Amino acid sequence: MKRSDEFGVFLRDLLYGRQLLACSLSKLRLKATPFDKVSIRPLELKSGLVYQVTYHYAQKELHENLTPKQIEERICELMDQVFRQGHFFTPAADWQVLVSKKGSVKILRHPPSRKAQEVDLKHNRPKQYLLQEGRVYPFLVELGVMNASGKVLAKRYHKFRQLNKYLEVVEDCMPYLQGHGADGPLTIVDFGSGKAYLTFALYHYLVEHLKRDVRIIGLDLKEDVVAFCNAMAAKLGFEHLRFTHQDIRDFRAQGQVDMVVSLHACDVATDYALAQAVKWGAQVILAVPCCQHEVFTQLEQRADPVLLEHGIVKERVAALITDAARAKLLEIEGYAVRVMEFIDLEHTPKNLLIRAFKEHKSPAYQVHRDFAHFKRFWGIAPTLESLLTKDA
Repeated sequence: MKRSDEFGVFLRDLLYGRQLLACSLSKLRLKATPFDKVSIRPLELKSGLVYQVTYHYAQKELHENLTPKQIEERICELMDQVFRQGHFFTPAADWQVLVSKKGSVKILRHPPSRKAQEVDLKHNRPKQYLLQEGRVYPFLVELGVMNASGKVLAKRYHKFRQLNKYLEVVEDCMPYLQGHGADGPLTIVDFGSGKAYLTFALYHYLVEHLKRDVRIIGLDLKEDVVAFCNAMAAKLGFEHLRFTHQDIRDFRAQGQVDMVVSLHACDVATDYALAQAVKWGAQVILAVPCCQHEVFTQLEQRADPVLLEHGIVKERVAALITDAARAKLLEIEGYAVRVMEFIDLEHTPKNLLIRAFKEHKSPAYQVHRDFAHFKRFWGIAPTLESLLTKDA
């Protein structure tokens, strides 16, 4: 990164002026880096103000506390050598810093998404969920997750945790949706919305918490579920949330679609949802695949006789191969992709989430070569690939 005077002044103003509420560094330069994200927050200790740095690894997090001078040097070091993007959150604005491959820096300003009073400077702070137990959320009461006093029901606590995990993922997506919907509402399509716990939570977070102008459309194949969800939306006063009884393959969006969600759409329905999202040029895609049967029938035991010998192992391998192929195909389409754990395995075996952000650039030739080798090795023909190339 070229140490521009503009970025130096910008960073020092945030740190020494005590404006920084939080910071997130992402978009790795090198795949070999052991951690894939760094988050930073201010922390008030007896010795004074420090900044706590959290390094996010696949299975753990490591922390260190740095002085304002040290954190300034660390941020510059990380953006010099490790990351190509930083999000800096202040009460006045959200700032997005982009570093090109040649090292030039661009600083973009977006409307603020956080308030100073929301930041807890205590060292041993409790886990701050976006949905807090003890506070009454009418949609959670209506859906049977909490009672009228705001107490989460014991048998629904796993759903409460899942909703909060989902909203944390959505919160990380918001910088990629800044600037979209400026001339109109943000449009989100939720394929296979089901009873729509997560859809209602998404609407609440965007409209009632962030005050965004949003239109959400939920699709499902069960008429009774669609009727239930529309009645619930009307009862809650969620006027820009609607559900429709329609197949993913038949849905036609009107105008721009900014975000596509597909949670637990069965088998190749996930592929149709991803293909539609790519066709629309959605800025954000979130998908939790379910029941991946297609590749199972394509795998031949000779590819790996030991790994594919037992049916239950082969089934799990097939699911992982399917999701790996989906992730790589999205990368080929110009998305930055991360496959991550959505919720603990103790709650559901369907715990992988594919998160994709549109990068508006062509992928390296090596990405195409890697996928071609992967496909030949396993002898597969993914549905998503055929859907993406059909209209190309």
